[in-house]
Amino acid sequence: MFSQRLSVQWESFIIRIILPTLLCVALFVSAIFILFIPAIEKNSMDHKREMIRELTHSAWNILAKFEHDEREGRLTREEAQRQAVEQIRNMHYGQQMAEYFWINDMHPRLVIHPYRNDLIGKDLRDYADPVGKLVFVEFVDVVKRHGSGYVDYMWPSRENEALILPKVSYVKGFAPWGWIIGTGIYVDSIRAEVEIITREVIVVCMIILLIMGLLFFIIIRHSFVAHQQQLIAEKELKETLSSLSMQEKMASLGRLSATVAHEINNPLSGILSYARLSTKVLKAKEINEETLDAVKENLSFIASEARRCGDIAKNLLVFARRKSGKIREEHLSEIIEVSTKVMAHTAKLKGMEMHTMLDGGDDDVECDAGALQQIIVALVANAVESSSAGGKILIATDYHARDHVKIMVKDSGEGIRPEVMPHIFDPFFSTRDSDKSLGLGLSVVYGIVKNHYGEIVVDSRPREGAMFTITLPRKHPSTRPLTL
Repeated sequence: MFSQRLSVQWESFIIRIILPTLLCVALFVSAIFILFIPAIEKNSMDHKREMIRELTHSAWNILAKFEHDEREGRLTREEAQRQAVEQIRNMHYGQQMAEYFWINDMHPRLVIHPYRNDLIGKDLRDYADPVGKLVFVEFVDVVKRHGSGYVDYMWPSRENEALILPKVSYVKGFAPWGWIIGTGIYVDSIRAEVEIITREVIVVCMIILLIMGLLFFIIIRHSFVAHQQQLIAEKELKETLSSLSMQEKMASLGRLSATVAHEINNPLSGILSYARLSTKVLKAKEINEETLDAVKENLSFIASEARRCGDIAKNLLVFARRKSGKIREEHLSEIIEVSTKVMAHTAKLKGMEMHTMLDGGDDDVECDAGALQQIIVALVANAVESSSAGGKILIATDYHARDHVKIMVKDSGEGIRPEVMPHIFDPFFSTRDSDKSLGLGLSVVYGIVKNHYGEIVVDSRPREGAMFTITLPRKHPSTRPLTL
């Protein structure tokens, strides 16, 4: 049973400590790659899109300024457009100041482009990127529909015109001159920036993960050591409890044997006396009918007393042969009946009445039958020793609950004093003479009950006796399948 219980405890340790740790690490890593890094990429893209929108508005304001000078008569349209083109041509931003603005008209023809002089002034209605999108026609369509907006397309790389890369641009129409001004960024540059940020985040996260791993390792190591110490302590406690239980059982058997020997002595004395009397009668020279009747009556008495001795010895033998240690399904009422038969003689010798009130319901319970029998004997012995002649002892059960059973042992003694109550389950504590008890009875009872994952409570008032109530689960945890 201990090895099975040890396995259950190790599985419990894995479920309570190891699995939550691994789950925490897995969730942390998953959050980084599934939530955090994609969020960084999305935020970077949104930031870049907002940036090119604001930059386009700024460039558009330059056109608006020169158009205002034209309307005020300070510049002709040709001068205003020439100065605006020069200023826009020299506007750059981004890394190495490589990003730029361009202008095309609504035809569309390219007005200004810092890197594509080959396209300036040309009709671009048929200009398409490698996937077939008419780029400049798309610019015109967006401006016509919305006045401004974003356009995704493919465009040659600045460093290598043969390399076509995805690009996103923001365009805005300038109605007074029929122009469209725009700027854009390569998506790969955004991804490159995201990769740099991602690598930095991963490094930071790995450091955090390493620290978490070290902390978890320390926690698990300490938990493992503590768990091992707990298992060793439980094993030692079980061995100690078993030893103490056996000592108390032997002491109980000793006291019980003395009581039984005293009770057996009375019928044996009667048997011996009647046997001698019958022998004397049969030795008479004349044996008549009256003599034979007397001998028959003597033999009947001898047989009755012999059966009485046999019953006492049989009950004691049943109690002594009950082995402890195996947890299996038992009938609780049968265990109680055997235990009360053993103690009935003890109670009778002290002039006490012992009654049982056993529930007629389902008495099945998974338990160590020998240990429970020891509980009943110990509690009844305690009740006998705590009560005076003429007292009563009641052993009752309650089987109504589906998941547990109850055993009640009540006596009519003087009760337990309040100052004694907190110590009644302490080992070697006893209010009686040391030659009558090892002081282990109730502490062993408590240990057996706890070993069955049960509870024991005492209700006692001065001069009203005491009642011990034991609650035991019907299913012993060592026999239950482990559930997550």
